[in-house]
Amino acid sequence: MRDMWLERGMELLTSLGLPAKSDVAADPFFGRTGKMLAHNQIDQKLKFEVLIPVISEDKKTACCSFNYHQDKFGEIFGIRTADDHAAHTACLGFGLERCVMALFKTHGFKPSAWPEKVRARLWP
Repeated sequence: MRDMWLERGMELLTSLGLPAKSDVAADPFFGRTGKMLAHNQIDQKLKFEVLIPVISEDKKTACCSFNYHQDKFGEIFGIRTADDHAAHTACLGFGLERCVMALFKTHGFKPSAWPEKVRARLWP
């Protein structure tokens, strides 16, 4: 499910003319244990972000995040599948302000001058 929404998110943002790219990411865990958690998250490809150049090309801005939790929350909260296994969960988030800033950075501050295709997608 996470992968399906990652694909949908990419389609949405690229349809708005944004130079979006997805990449494996990690949450900002702290300390030595946190570094190990982050490396594991990257190695297992549990988190992806959609990156768009807003402030700079070199340090792109994460505008969306797509996470796969495996069975962690299924175990913690007792969420079970029909065959009584711990359910796997996922989540996603769009940084709406970041997406708006990406639109301004890419197309300028005058929406009436944005490409017709972008305006039609946003205001059908």
